[in-house]
Amino acid sequence: MSSSDFPFPANSASAAFVLQTLIKTTHQVHREFERLLSTLGLPSYLTGPRLRVLLDVSQYGNIRMSDLAKNLGVEARVMTQYVDSLERQNLLKRTADPNDRRATLVKLTDEALPIIENARTAMEQAAEKIFEGVSFDSRKQLIQQLNQLTRGYGKF
Repeated sequence: MSSSDFPFPANSASAAFVLQTLIKTTHQVHREFERLLSTLGLPSYLTGPRLRVLLDVSQYGNIRMSDLAKNLGVEARVMTQYVDSLERQNLLKRTADPNDRRATLVKLTDEALPIIENARTAMEQAAEKIFEGVSFDSRKQLIQQLNQLTRGYGKF
């Protein structure tokens, strides 16, 4: 994205303008990321959010659906939809939590493991393409600024 994509009005440092620019940029980056993923051989049902679910489950192993929703910053009903979809694709399996009858654990199936490895590679390639014009130092600075912005807003 070049600076010409976002004209800078006189009040370009206002919080409202910065937020509007951040939302617009996030939307554009997300669309480009999804487009690139679709060109890298991943199944069409593996959207960015569903990949995040799989990657989180692969990191934690058996994890409560409520904890998974909290980790990813989504409502429980949204997580249920993601898990339903991934379970239909035979990538996730629900089991009862032996320590709490009210809770449901989610774990990966054997079929999910090679898909996750392919997804990690595709995600790396897509991310590199998106950030190819951004220097390493600028990337570090962006991370610092985003962390500063989200301090106090909970875990993302």
